[in-house]
Amino acid sequence: MKNKLRKLVEENIATDSGSTRKLTIKGETKPYKVYRFPLNACYYNDANGRIATYISEYIANGNTLDKENLEQYNGVLEEFVYASNKKALDNTKNNISRIGQRVAGVVLDDGRILDGNRRFTALRKINREEGKDVYFEAVLLDGSHGLTQRDIKQLELNLQHAEERPLEYDPIDNLVDVYRDLIENTLFTEVEYAENTNKSKSDVTLLMKKASLMVQFLQFINAEGKFYIARDLALDGPLQEMVRILEGHIKGIDVRTVGESHPNKRELADYIQLRNTLFASLLSKRKLAGDEKSSDLTREVREIGQFIVKTANRQEFLEEMEEVVEDIYETFKEQEKVDAKTIATVGKELSEVREKAQNVIENFVEDGRIGVAKAKPIQSLNKVYKELDGIRIDQVKRMDAPTEAEFLKVYEEVQQKFEEIRKAINV
Repeated sequence: MKNKLRKLVEENIATDSGSTRKLTIKGETKPYKVYRFPLNACYYNDANGRIATYISEYIANGNTLDKENLEQYNGVLEEFVYASNKKALDNTKNNISRIGQRVAGVVLDDGRILDGNRRFTALRKINREEGKDVYFEAVLLDGSHGLTQRDIKQLELNLQHAEERPLEYDPIDNLVDVYRDLIENTLFTEVEYAENTNKSKSDVTLLMKKASLMVQFLQFINAEGKFYIARDLALDGPLQEMVRILEGHIKGIDVRTVGESHPNKRELADYIQLRNTLFASLLSKRKLAGDEKSSDLTREVREIGQFIVKTANRQEFLEEMEEVVEDIYETFKEQEKVDAKTIATVGKELSEVREKAQNVIENFVEDGRIGVAKAKPIQSLNKVYKELDGIRIDQVKRMDAPTEAEFLKVYEEVQQKFEEIRKAINV
């Protein structure tokens, strides 16, 4: 496979397109020559973050990706690329069919596509469906560029995230990419990743935390590494709310690093109890096929944080949910294989447990709402007092006549309002 595409160039099978594309490699930006390559000489990048969850599902179902059979391999990944954004790919295919490939891709010398998987897919479909003789136009990066794994990934990030108007990743596919690059393989620091993806450091930190919590959730349901489940459950929003709840409630906890080595064992126990309760709550509130009510998991997790975790009822809630958490956790641990079908099956099997959890959550949220409503007048009065306390008496004494008249008018209105409040209290 090594030097495969360079040989095609030397043998004039891959031809010069007459155009160039600017790339930034190892900190240097310059134009690189674009060649036309036969479609069967190139292959999809199985480390492409846009299809990470699809690949995890494929492998979890007992399949393997065999690059020795390149056409079969490309056929499988073509389906994943298409499924990741059908509308965008159909638009790309129509545009290329009408006016040709306008933006060059980037390939390594063995044929692996670093950039242009969507264009490559469109060209394959055009060739197959319309019978057109088409080529994939791309910059060729070979061994002479001295690229390391980190250099290659940095280029991918620049091309996929930092270019103008990039096609957005599925949120969970993005979290998988972040987990692999920053946590599992530590290819980049947060700052480096932010610079390469045109994001702020705080955005990257949050992505890392959501990615870590996603991995913890999959471990909780005995589905480690099956990222497609997180995609199917649309966990991006709920994960973000959970990060805020957990780190807001337990100060000093970072969901990326918390583990058995955490120095404060009480904090660790509190974290695990609250985290697992949130996981169980999410699985209990999740809509199953056939449920009449739709569910907004992000909003429902947010309400648990706002109306339960932040209130004095928190510990009572956690205690009432203990059996639910244990039932859900143990049931998943007993499963030989956990996949999307298993989650639906377990959900139905635990229908009574889920119903109990839903009732507990709804009752505590409602109590929390009432408590917040009761406390609202006190909060408002405290704000008024702070404003009144900020009025300087010496300034009041120095007011001129028109200002004093306007002040007295407002003062009398405030007095009247306080009298209404006093009467309401005495009712």
